[in-house]
Amino acid sequence: MPGSHVNDQQVRIYMRLRIDHMQVTAAAKAGISVATARRIEHDPRPRSAKREARPYRTRPDPLAGYWDEVIVPLLQAAPGLRPVTILGELARRYPEQIGPSVRRTLERRIAAWKARHGPARDVIFPQVQEPGRLRPSRARPFPTGPDRARCARWACPTSPMPAASG
Repeated sequence: MPGSHVNDQQVRIYMRLRIDHMQVTAAAKAGISVATARRIEHDPRPRSAKREARPYRTRPDPLAGYWDEVIVPLLQAAPGLRPVTILGELARRYPEQIGPSVRRTLERRIAAWKARHGPARDVIFPQVQEPGRLRPSRARPFPTGPDRARCARWACPTSPMPAASG
């Protein structure tokens, strides 16, 4: 269908149908043209896998003179600064050059900088595995033998411990 992009699902459907059907039939069932089917067979990767970052910039860098001279020293001095705070500081220092339009660019750059050079993230619940230990020390053993019939009572923490059978 002219004018609409082929999505990854259509490519997968076409490649699956192509095993048992001719190219024309598989393309028709997948909802794509024969020309698109030929292009898919030439390079069967889905569209999302073909995307690559450009090796060049399409616009001039709005933070070109400020990143290394102003922003990085601020982040090194206080890594917890938020991008909005840094943007406010830049707008205060350079009111004619810096506007609100660079906010998202600044947020992306700071996130990338923090991922590479920032402090390590805190682990909230570190887990320590001790060899040979399968359950917490306060856990009751699972009942065996005649006590197994009373398993429902084991779920209640207030139920008395049954006498050990031996």
